[in-house]
Amino acid sequence: MINKISHIGIVVKDLDRALAKFKGFGLTCTETTELTELGVKIAFFPVGDSQMELICFLDAEKGLGSIVRSQKGTINHICFEVDDVEKTIQDFEKNGVRLIKGYPKQGAHGRVAFFDPKTTEQVLIEICELASM
Repeated sequence: MINKISHIGIVVKDLDRALAKFKGFGLTCTETTELTELGVKIAFFPVGDSQMELICFLDAEKGLGSIVRSQKGTINHICFEVDDVEKTIQDFEKNGVRLIKGYPKQGAHGRVAFFDPKTTEQVLIEICELASM
């Protein structure tokens, strides 16, 4: 039985740039670690009961780098629940993130917006303000 998402791992090319971008979204990096035996540097961002893990390969040919990078599946998007879609859009845009044309709009569970991955370290990010019940 699966209880929750433990973390979502995202490979980034430039960890320092990615750290700055995700901190600009209002997330707090609680830990960074370098696993030299695996050839990676990792940063952790708690989000509710889950974590987002940014992974930067120090040497793509060392350790698990080439195996992990060769996998064909991808994360489609990460969705963050927010209290106010409009305010969050403004906050993200102040950090250089661009909204995808046509958003925000009504989604399956409330108002949603997607941001251009070219401005979010190649990660498709969705925000959702849950509809009032």
